[in-house]
Amino acid sequence: MTTTELTLESKPKTFGIFGVVAGFIGLLSVLVGPAVRDAIIPPPPAEKQLAETIVSLKQHITAKLKKTPPPPEAPRQGLSPRELPHTLSLALAAVAIIAGAIAYLRREDHRYAYVACGVGTATLIWHALILALAVAALCVILYYLLPDALS
Repeated sequence: MTTTELTLESKPKTFGIFGVVAGFIGLLSVLVGPAVRDAIIPPPPAEKQLAETIVSLKQHITAKLKKTPPPPEAPRQGLSPRELPHTLSLALAAVAIIAGAIAYLRREDHRYAYVACGVGTATLIWHALILALAVAALCVILYYLLPDALS
């Protein structure tokens, strides 16, 4: 067998292709998922959320002032429909990175491994970017609301 025949042999690319598909579905889930979720399950009105928060704060403050234990909170369900797109995208990003690494280690076509790992990492970076923008917005709001307290 010559080296030309060795390099032309095709290896299965199952893990690489699986990682690329999982990565792109994860990226699509983080970019478009919240809009689809809000179209299917509309969020509660802002007035209702604000009223629930105020009532909860009132109960906690009253319990602190009376030195009684706070009222028990309602048990949370395991996976909220509000968190589903983000949870799904993080899981698919992990699957894409792992499948890309396995494809690389199995010496499948490296292009698929690189794309799978890259798209999975891009999904994780998108989550970090959203978190960083939220923290920056909070810092700006606190800077303008509490200018004397910060100096």
